Amino acid sequence: MQVLKKDLRSGIVNVKIHTLDDLWHLQKILDVGDLVTTKTRRKVVFKRGQEIEEGERKPMVLTLKVEDMEFKKDNSSLRVKGPIEAGPEDIQLNSYHTVSIRPGSEVKIKKQQWKSYHLDALEQAKSQKSIIFICMIDRDNANFAELRESGLEMLGSIKAKKFEENEKRDEYYDEIMKFLEKKKDFKNIIVAGPGFERENLFDYIKNKNSELAEKIVLHHASSIVKSGINEVLKTSADQILTKSRVTRETQYVEEVFKRIKTDGLVTYGPDDTTRAIEMGAAETLLVSDEKVNEFEEMMNKTEKTGGKVIIISSDHEVGEGFLHLGGIAALLRFRFS
Repeated sequence: MQVLKKDLRSGIVNVKIHTLDDLWHLQKILDVGDLVTTKTRRKVVFKRGQEIEEGERKPMVLTLKVEDMEFKKDNSSLRVKGPIEAGPEDIQLNSYHTVSIRPGSEVKIKKQQWKSYHLDALEQAKSQKSIIFICMIDRDNANFAELRESGLEMLGSIKAKKFEENEKRDEYYDEIMKFLEKKKDFKNIIVAGPGFERENLFDYIKNKNSELAEKIVLHHASSIVKSGINEVLKTSADQILTKSRVTRETQYVEEVFKRIKTDGLVTYGPDDTTRAIEMGAAETLLVSDEKVNEFEEMMNKTEKTGGKVIIISSDHEVGEGFLHLGGIAALLRFRFS
């Protein structure tokens, strides 16, 4: 995401959307009540005598007051719905409209106040993303996935042909290697799976393409399906994974669970967490993205007392578990009674 203009005194930030990840981040930045200005298409309504007629759809710039949003990953868009606050003279104000924000869109966002977690999300969207390509392999199949800021995306598979002669498995490895060679934008490729196929593939690639081999990190996994990928992401301590959003959020949530088990400096649930914030004991407040509107006042109070707010996405396994815990917890500075 490219920040074109930032005037926090006026509450205005202009951004340009480049990727699907940017749309995911934009959804986290926008709140109900924000004003969003962008290009769209809408039918022009005009009055002819006593009758109201609709004209053709025309391109125009509209400002909506956000009431609802829907991230449409399948067609790379963020649909934002709300009443029209500003637009051309022939547009009826306060009538409802939905804009589809896509890669290439420029968007002006106006908030009454930009909170620290909004700005953190904006900085994450601006920064170079840690994008990891994953190849899960066993003797019969190789499955491919991509870890992005917006989550895990499965990208297809290659099936091994059945050969009587074991040495002809090189054709299987070669097909996988050619697929990986097309992924030039990835700095890191994880090859994982049960057995020894990951090592066999790596040895083949190292002899054929040493530059590609330098990008590969090998990991064990009990399976090559999505649960195996989650296993790799959870157990790996490799630096390339610690940079990802999913791993960062997982570390915070696992620290909460760890402290709960050991009776450490932690509290969870709305009532106890509210008391911790009021006492100034909340050092880091964790809130599920599904609960942001419900706990916004607590987030504001935490920031006013010098605490940090972390939004935990519910689109991965650990984040979903945190939501089931109640979607709110605080790592504490000190115990309170």
